Amino acid sequence: MEKRNITREEEFEKKLQKIERIALIVLSGASVVTAVYCHSQMRKSVKLLNKAADSVSELTVVDVQQGIIDRAINNAANREVGRAVNRAMRMMEDGIASETQKRVRNAVQQSQGKLQKAVTDAIAKEAAKVDKDDIMEEATERAKEMLLERFDGKLDGLMSDYQRNLDNVGKIYQSIASSMADKAGKDVTLKLG
Repeated sequence: MEKRNITREEEFEKKLQKIERIALIVLSGASVVTAVYCHSQMRKSVKLLNKAADSVSELTVVDVQQGIIDRAINNAANREVGRAVNRAMRMMEDGIASETQKRVRNAVQQSQGKLQKAVTDAIAKEAAKVDKDDIMEEATERAKEMLLERFDGKLDGLMSDYQRNLDNVGKIYQSIASSMADKAGKDVTLKLG
């Protein structure tokens, strides 16, 4: 193997890389040491603040007037009473509504038989008053009118078909007569109907 000659620049660059690595390791170590130190100092500060807060709370006397306490108790009691009253009213309304529905349903069921009998009797009385001959006569008259309307419509259709066919036959005879006249040299007129 050939040994390559290392230039000064390459040698300088390698040394610089080593220095960079060493500096990074030293900086990382310093950062860890600084973080541990800051953490311990913060814990000390927190303990000191807790002690100060405890001593201030032991020295401070809070005097709440009885009127404020009574008002708070009354407000809380009023809210709970209002909720209880609303719940009770909803339950009563629901109970009254279901009871009313039940009673109405029962009353309708009980009166249904009576109503049915009364309606049946009234229909029977009115049906007895009707004269069967009048009904028969009226039904017969209506049936006649309906049949005549249908028959009349069909007759109109048949009449128009007959007229068309008659016109066609006339044209055929006219054509034949005209053809014969041309052959005979005479003017022949043919009339139908």
